[in-house]
Amino acid sequence: MTGQSERAHVLVEGQGDALAVGNLLVRLSADCNASLTWSTPVRWPNLHLERGLRKGAEFVRAKPDVRALLVLRDEDDACPKRRGPEMADWLRSLGLPFPSAVVLLHPEYEVVFLPCLDYMAGKLLDGRPGLDAGTVWDGASWEARRGVKEWLSRHFPRNRSYKPTLDQLPMTRMVDFDRLRHAGVPCFGTLERAVTFLDRSRNVGDVYPP
Repeated sequence: MTGQSERAHVLVEGQGDALAVGNLLVRLSADCNASLTWSTPVRWPNLHLERGLRKGAEFVRAKPDVRALLVLRDEDDACPKRRGPEMADWLRSLGLPFPSAVVLLHPEYEVVFLPCLDYMAGKLLDGRPGLDAGTVWDGASWEARRGVKEWLSRHFPRNRSYKPTLDQLPMTRMVDFDRLRHAGVPCFGTLERAVTFLDRSRNVGDVYPP
């Protein structure tokens, strides 16, 4: 039986991801009726490389309170449909004594903001000016364009740009999950399935995607 003190651990890449990802996962778990308790995400280098992922997973393995592991990173180069299963195989080869999952946000974390821009536009971000009023996504699809951070900056007031370390968390707080589901953002669907998988799996070594 799972101990109440056990936590789901998270490895992330980006500067500023830890607080934003923590907020996203806690809220999403509640929305999915998942009973996971999340530790504060840890920024880990070279998660795109097998050696980096292995070192990160071994770092988590050594902890006494592990219920599950989630590796969450941006992927703006390789195809997530191929890259995700490849990284999952790296984890599978380690024989971890807990379930684990890999989620690649394509092309980057900020894609989860895009269906919610009309709600975010014109609002302050922790007291700072945020997106210009009337801002909406103009891409052909949610994942069609690289450089979402730069695109967001072009829609901030003059002399103000999007900064993940300052803006990622307050914008994450405004993310609406029903909007993301309705919009069909592929990597959000992957994240939601991964959270459900980690919550339900009780088999040692289970890895998502299968």
